[in-house]
Amino acid sequence: MKIKNISLTLILLFCILLNPLYSQDDIVVLQVNESFPVWSKSLPSGGMGSEIIQAISKEENIKTQIQFVPLKRLIADTTNNDIGNPLFYMPNQEFLQIIPIAVSYNILLSYRNDVNNILENKRKEQLRVGILKGTKSNINLSNKFVHFEESAYNDSLLKKLIANRLDLVLKLDLAGRTIMHNNHNINAKLLDNSASPIAILLDINYPNAKEIALKYKNGLNKIIENGIYKKILQKYYKTDIPGQWFNDLKKFTYIYTIDTEDNY
Repeated sequence: MKIKNISLTLILLFCILLNPLYSQDDIVVLQVNESFPVWSKSLPSGGMGSEIIQAISKEENIKTQIQFVPLKRLIADTTNNDIGNPLFYMPNQEFLQIIPIAVSYNILLSYRNDVNNILENKRKEQLRVGILKGTKSNINLSNKFVHFEESAYNDSLLKKLIANRLDLVLKLDLAGRTIMHNNHNINAKLLDNSASPIAILLDINYPNAKEIALKYKNGLNKIIENGIYKKILQKYYKTDIPGQWFNDLKKFTYIYTIDTEDNY
């Protein structure tokens, strides 16, 4: 009888060790779309967003792996953990936790012409704006004759802009600044009130999502307080960090905490 009880105990311990809810060696896998220089496997650090996540993970001893996946696959996959604007993914997938970690702003790019001139001259004819698939709901242009052309590929939009097949292209601000740096024929205009969150989104069925989310939140607060967070931003923005960045981050943190409250 004693031998039988010992055997059952060993089996139970073995099952617990195999169960991811109890494993101390779990790697949290997060998937993101390439968006240089915020997310890029071509950069040693993985980009600004990757640096922020790894700094957060280090503070809380979380093993985080960031995988780069095409946007179409990210949206189609309804069981993974995503990184990005929650509006991209929430219509197709349910998340238990959403943790804003950064902010992005929209910028309009034009080729060999001033953006304001294009907006003014196109008020009575169709304005062709290239956008990354899934971003249309974020755009607020006063022009009534806007045709949005979606693409899953950033390079495709830029090529069409240069070929005059598009009047403007909407990009994230850091990506737009990089393009301007590499091509002096590109002009840009930062859109007012265009802030959107960059968040970690943990799937509804992901093991220990609530506990993992709490660690990410605590780690984020720590790197903001100890100055690591600001140093990462300055590395990419230089000294020109958008003035409302931290206020916008607090706003999105509040919004998405309220939105996921019922899942606790």
